[in-house]
Amino acid sequence: RSTRQRVDRDATRVANSLASSMRHMCSHALRASSTRGRATSLVAHFARKPEAFVRHWGHRAGPAPARAQAKHTYPEDFLDLGPRIRTVTLDDDGFDAGAFDYVCDARAPSEYEDDHVPGAISTPVLDDEERKRVGTIYKQVDPFEAKKLGAALVAQNLSKIIDENFMACEKSTKILVYCWRGGERSLSLAHVLSRIGFDVHFAPGGYKRYRAGVLEWLRGMDQFSYHVVAGKTGCAKGKLLDALEAAGAQVIDLEVMANHRGSILGEEPGAREQPSQKLFDSRIACKARRFDPTRPVFVEGESSMIGKVQVPSTMWSGMRRGAVTQLEIPMSERVKWIRAGYQHFETTETDRLLECIDVLVKRVGHERVNAWKALIAGGDWDAFVQDILEEHYDSAYAAAAARSRPQEVENAKPLFLENTSDETYERAAKELMRVYDPKSGV
Repeated sequence: RSTRQRVDRDATRVANSLASSMRHMCSHALRASSTRGRATSLVAHFARKPEAFVRHWGHRAGPAPARAQAKHTYPEDFLDLGPRIRTVTLDDDGFDAGAFDYVCDARAPSEYEDDHVPGAISTPVLDDEERKRVGTIYKQVDPFEAKKLGAALVAQNLSKIIDENFMACEKSTKILVYCWRGGERSLSLAHVLSRIGFDVHFAPGGYKRYRAGVLEWLRGMDQFSYHVVAGKTGCAKGKLLDALEAAGAQVIDLEVMANHRGSILGEEPGAREQPSQKLFDSRIACKARRFDPTRPVFVEGESSMIGKVQVPSTMWSGMRRGAVTQLEIPMSERVKWIRAGYQHFETTETDRLLECIDVLVKRVGHERVNAWKALIAGGDWDAFVQDILEEHYDSAYAAAAARSRPQEVENAKPLFLENTSDETYERAAKELMRVYDPKSGV
């Protein structure tokens, strides 16, 4: 009996699938019948009894229903390359770049630098100059001539891409390829990689669709409850965020994503360029997609601008409503922390430090700036750091908090830590999670 039931279920499933092609098949009956009524009655009859559709057409049409279901069909004299490349939607909430061994951005290097899927590598099938040459010929001369040149250039670059990135890869390597909008650039790379035998995926709509998804996601960043870790410069707020994340908390470190420490001295050594606004947006959206909206998101107290990039408005408004922990440590510990984090200013980039403090003349005056320069010239780094904290950073922090982050002044709960040791910050992180993030299980 169970065997018969399985057969019946299978037959019904096939019948229902084939019935989806009913209108197509009945159009044949319409053409062959002497009256329209015959075709109409066939449609109604088969809609009620799909198994009759199978009996009626199965012996006449042979494999035709299967062909009718095929998404793509080719005339017999055309080459069908088969299903070798899968598609992936970059603006889908379930998209995970980490599911691929390689995510390849086939656009030009300048496009990649402006923004890209986090974790993607740059594999340009045309560089910026080549893309410009091909585009000029396409618009001003002839599209066919442009495609010939483009094909020759792409062929040369594909060889380099494969040699530099994939020669040591196994056949099972999973690769995603995208370009600006899912056109010829990504298709050319995807095609070659798939012919080699790799597990290749392609992104219809490309970066353009991805960017639209990022913007849509950022519009909903106020769905989260934010817990702001506030504190004066040198309190090691970033270290507390690291300890929170290591303990399992949901954390967005905006200064890390912006490649900036949020002050006039905030440029990172050896990497002064901040990301574009688009890339900053991408980093935030990529991280936030994995978060549970029923748990808090820990962030550092920031202004709406971090260097030259802006915190998404919905996130900023959520941060202004969030709970606040005001971190405080002794001045001596702040000085040690600052010096440890800015050693490049004491060694290889002292000239750059002098340029930075010159910017502060309008705020503190020439006399104060000259005094700082004298301390720097004399190598009295502890005195310099303490003085610039007391005379500039602490007052600037208080003014900014009162102006744009009033909740830090009104609702903050203090957290006093005696030093910046790993053990001290790990204990503090677990206590914060125990109180404010009970779902974490800490």
